[in-house]
Amino acid sequence: MAIAKEVINNFTKSVIESMKKNGSNWDRMFGDNVDPINVISNKRYRGINWAMLSFDCEEKKYGNNIWATYKQWASLNAQVTKGSKGTPIIFYKPSLFKKNKDTGKNEQVQWAVMRASTVFNVNQVDLSNSEYKVPVKKAGKQYSIDEIDNFINETKVIIKHDDVNRCFYVPSKDFINMAPKDKFQDTKESNATVHYYSTLFHELTHATGHEKRLNRQKQFDDDHKKSYAYEELIAETGSVLFSKHFRIVKTIRDNHSKYLNGWIKYLNDDYSFLSSAIAKAGKAFDHFVKE
Repeated sequence: MAIAKEVINNFTKSVIESMKKNGSNWDRMFGDNVDPINVISNKRYRGINWAMLSFDCEEKKYGNNIWATYKQWASLNAQVTKGSKGTPIIFYKPSLFKKNKDTGKNEQVQWAVMRASTVFNVNQVDLSNSEYKVPVKKAGKQYSIDEIDNFINETKVIIKHDDVNRCFYVPSKDFINMAPKDKFQDTKESNATVHYYSTLFHELTHATGHEKRLNRQKQFDDDHKKSYAYEELIAETGSVLFSKHFRIVKTIRDNHSKYLNGWIKYLNDDYSFLSSAIAKAGKAFDHFVKE
């Protein structure tokens, strides 16, 4: 447990420095390869792990966000390069149950415990004797805009355009209001289409907190500003996840960059602020993206 907490604390320190350095473009610290994949299971790493691995992939300029433990690479006849420093990840050792001889019922004798492990990127591995081949990336956009629209429709979240000048989510009535697409403009950072969809993904992440979805409760009852910053961090991180998944460049809304210093303040005060927000953003993404 202590080692696992140290891993999260060290990661948070790195993120804080990156946020200070990158300003309103803080999401760039996660790079373009935001879906870290395990080479054996071919499944995405989730929760805090997707953030730690994507951060490390961008920081070290790895070409592919593909990972595995030393033993997993060895099982593919691939050899981790001598001297390579692995990247820590977090996992939970499940609870242990035993049957009570007197009652015949299963009783919990050991609770889930957080543990740390180490994985290595494919760029740190010699594949010369392995049959494993790094997947070839598709050129250009992997998903069309039509597919994003279809995805949004499948979420069943109501989208309105009652207020043509603002974008927001209304929890009490469970709908998203989006300004029409023609209200969004091209900027030097990105084009109007990307601005529209990254904003929509932000509001969609807010919508996952509704009681009929993930029922995300207010985190800090005694601190409204902290609760607000926390939910905004969840929504912005969720927007990063959705945007990268659909291969569009995530943009930070102008009126959100001002919250950056507030997030750093709370991160410095409470390291769990980041890790729990990222975990909730991951759950929001997983709620609508079934893989």
